[in-house]
Amino acid sequence: MKIIDNEALYRRNSRLALVANLGGMLMLVAAVFVLFNTDGQLGRYFLFLLGGILLVQLGLYFGRWSKRPDLAINSALKSLDDSYTIYHQRSPAQHLLIGPAGLWLLLPKFTSGEIFFNKEKQRWDLRGGNIFKRFWQRFTQERLGRPHFEAMIEAGLLDRLLEKHWDAKDPLHVQAAVVFLSDQANVQTGDAPFPAVLAKKLKGVVTKSESDNGLNKAQLKRLNMILNPPK
Repeated sequence: MKIIDNEALYRRNSRLALVANLGGMLMLVAAVFVLFNTDGQLGRYFLFLLGGILLVQLGLYFGRWSKRPDLAINSALKSLDDSYTIYHQRSPAQHLLIGPAGLWLLLPKFTSGEIFFNKEKQRWDLRGGNIFKRFWQRFTQERLGRPHFEAMIEAGLLDRLLEKHWDAKDPLHVQAAVVFLSDQANVQTGDAPFPAVLAKKLKGVVTKSESDNGLNKAQLKRLNMILNPPK
């Protein structure tokens, strides 16, 4: 498998995660100091507390870059041959795989625990454990959000790029999968709108679609020229 990545972007955002986490911890320490060592400073206490929480959450957001989801995905798909190319942060989609199995938007998540799709709320959520455990997981882990909305946005951005360079008479079918990178994730797909799999099962899900939504060599060559034009 060929890999096109953006190493500079990963390094920059990893540094931002470190700065945000350190800043958040310092503000939380300052909040505790203000609370126990000053009188009548509740306003300043809440200011430091809120700032610390926001910075820690920002650090969690950028922290996914330092965890390198691209490397985890590469490892899961390493046995694919060179007819496949994966683009990390080099296309309108964050992680785009193209090959004989078609176009795949990959949405990596580091969330662990029992994960299920809530059909009523149309989102992925955590289940099990007591209220304190669930609160801790929500505070310390990457939020699951609504990956199907993320996929729709990325698919729309990809369409905008391709409509300028691709023949409308040769339609492309874009697929998506949520990829859970933690071995501690227990995924219950239920009525999810598209596949959600552990990383170790990703290759099987992708290659299973080769006969239904496959791309031929000419299509793959044109797509790679559009996404990675010669300099």
